[in-house]
Amino acid sequence: MDEKRKFKFIFCAFTLLMLIGIVGYMYLLKVSFVDALYMTVITISTVGFGEVGTTSSQSEIFSVLMIFLGVGIVGYAFTSIVAMFVEGKVVDLWKGSKMNRKISALNDHYIICGSGELAEVIIKKFINENLDFVVITDNRADLDDYSHHNILVVEGQSTEESVLEEAGIDRAKGLLATLDTEVDNIVTVLTARNLNKDIYIIANSTSQSGNAKLLKVGANKTLSAVEISGKRMASLMIKPNIISFLDVVTRIGDVELDLEEVIVKKGSYLEDKNLIQSQIPKKTGLIVLAIKKIEDEKMLFNPPVDYTFKIGDVLIVLGREDQVDKLRHLGDEIKNMEE
Repeated sequence: MDEKRKFKFIFCAFTLLMLIGIVGYMYLLKVSFVDALYMTVITISTVGFGEVGTTSSQSEIFSVLMIFLGVGIVGYAFTSIVAMFVEGKVVDLWKGSKMNRKISALNDHYIICGSGELAEVIIKKFINENLDFVVITDNRADLDDYSHHNILVVEGQSTEESVLEEAGIDRAKGLLATLDTEVDNIVTVLTARNLNKDIYIIANSTSQSGNAKLLKVGANKTLSAVEISGKRMASLMIKPNIISFLDVVTRIGDVELDLEEVIVKKGSYLEDKNLIQSQIPKKTGLIVLAIKKIEDEKMLFNPPVDYTFKIGDVLIVLGREDQVDKLRHLGDEIKNMEE
């Protein structure tokens, strides 16, 4: 029995004992509610204060039963709470309540299901990107490790609706299923899709047939970590120069270049400008590789220089993080210079 259930059990047992005592003494001794409460408390605590009302053999037997029940429940409650204090479990419960409040305040966050090696890579990436996310795992060691590193975590299995709801599935932006078995990933995706029709789901497939199953139950995208690793190893052997370039793009190594998305927003510097007018390479040093057009959501690779940006277009750019940030705030910088 975990600590939360212990507290709930102790509270429910003690409340039930008090109710039984009050109702029993009111009936047997024909006394008021306050007097019955008084009798219940002194009987359970065995303090030996004076009794109220006219006792009978029935009330005395009832008192004996109340004493045995009281000593058992109070004794169990006392030893359990002391043990939790000694083991630091009370502090863990307080941390858990604090964590639940933080999770309840999240919106448009991500949910990572699982805590294996694949999940660890995703967690590190999300931390580096300063994204809001919640991890779901039933691994006790990982739970303790995540909580000590201020990572929001929910204990349980992501295949259960209640656990996903505790992680804020109804408010989440995306979910990543990285569990060890195909069945768990399928059930997780199916459950998550039923709880949130709009959430974007990416699932890890451990078999070739798993991709189709995961897509059928509601995943938006599927990936096979084994397949990707195998293809990469083969390509590294066959085409090492191409892979070296990809390593630069995906930041595997010391070069800090990355592929980033920049959305054209209303009133931004890019609105109604084309590639020549915006002078993105000159002003920021970024390379525009592609544009996802808002009108048909198609990807335009190596876009022509006369393409005019529209609100909602997504630019795929290659460069450093500071260069991307500069592009996003380029309009503000120009306004400040003009003022």
